[in-house]
Amino acid sequence: MEGEPLFPVAVKDAAFTPPDAPTYYLLAANGLFVERRTPLFTASVRVEAGVPGLRPHDAHLALHLPRLPRSLLERAVGFFRTVFGRWEGEAILVMFCRPPGDGEPWRFAFDAPPQLIRGRFERGRFRADLRLDYKACEKPGPDYLRLGTIHSHGNVGPWHSAIDVHDELYDAGLHITAGYVDSPLPEFAAAFVVGRTRFTVPVDTILPPFRTARRAPESWMSRITVACRTWSPAWRNAAN
Repeated sequence: MEGEPLFPVAVKDAAFTPPDAPTYYLLAANGLFVERRTPLFTASVRVEAGVPGLRPHDAHLALHLPRLPRSLLERAVGFFRTVFGRWEGEAILVMFCRPPGDGEPWRFAFDAPPQLIRGRFERGRFRADLRLDYKACEKPGPDYLRLGTIHSHGNVGPWHSAIDVHDELYDAGLHITAGYVDSPLPEFAAAFVVGRTRFTVPVDTILPPFRTARRAPESWMSRITVACRTWSPAWRNAAN
């Protein structure tokens, strides 16, 4: 019958007992196998091409989020713009959400984790490295969940770099990149990562139209540490 496997499918859990069948599929912690028993041999072989008789299935994602608040997005851009203006560096914010309940709507919050911008003096001014190191960030309240991150790419486009993809591989959640933050019209890219699988998210489904950058909280700026590999007389001013 269509939609049914040609052979039994067993799950190898603590109570597993081999089925009384000459051929069956075995789902284990490390993958899917086919077990075959004949008068000549008994073998277990990893299945790479799927189970004959079953219908195919594709990875997919459906987000249940509304658009993030415009005020948070515009404060984030203000933060990124200030960091880029001072050090030509990137910066990151952690996003939190509180799902609706008891008549309350969705709530969102952004916060800056402690982060380190490394760089060097070149031609009289500080230039930041592309790599940004940051630590964990406390939730704004017990009912909030970590939603993901939003980080900047300075004056270049918002595409997710190979470094971004690697860093986010084991960080389940929504990851937004802001590019051209020094321009009146920054651009954004978004992806959601779950189970080491990356889904591209249409920006207009999770971000409102950007209007203007807003002043970032001083608490965000206070979480930034700048480290310079080379000393310069101008360093004292650039670090402030």
